Amino acid sequence: MLERLEEVRENIFRYLEARIELFTLETRGKVEEGVVVGIHGIGLALLGTMTVIFLFSLLAAYLNEVTDSRYIGFLIVAGFFLLLTIIWGAASGFVKSKIRVAAYSAIKKSQEKKAEEKTEAVSELMEKTRASLDQTNRYAQ
Repeated sequence: MLERLEEVRENIFRYLEARIELFTLETRGKVEEGVVVGIHGIGLALLGTMTVIFLFSLLAAYLNEVTDSRYIGFLIVAGFFLLLTIIWGAASGFVKSKIRVAAYSAIKKSQEKKAEEKTEAVSELMEKTRASLDQTNRYAQ
């Protein structure tokens, strides 16, 4: 009987060690994924911004050519961006609520996926523990 209690205690310690290791791996994975996504996003945003700047500079130069002026094309493009800025500022509450909804949805999906993975890992570990206990019971008898 004492041997069985010792085996149960060892299995519990193995279970706890496995949970700690799983938590460590999940945390490391989240950090790595965050860093990779962040760096990729920064690079993509930088390249996209540069592309947009050059395209709008090209549009301004074309409008200068069409209007036969040196500055009217740039004034039109600047006015367009001023209008966008005013609209963005006026609709900040709406934009913020849409961003919150999108972020909440993404976080919820991520948490549901992680919960499923944890449940599967715990079930697998419990099955292994039961199998181990069954084997020790067979040997004890």
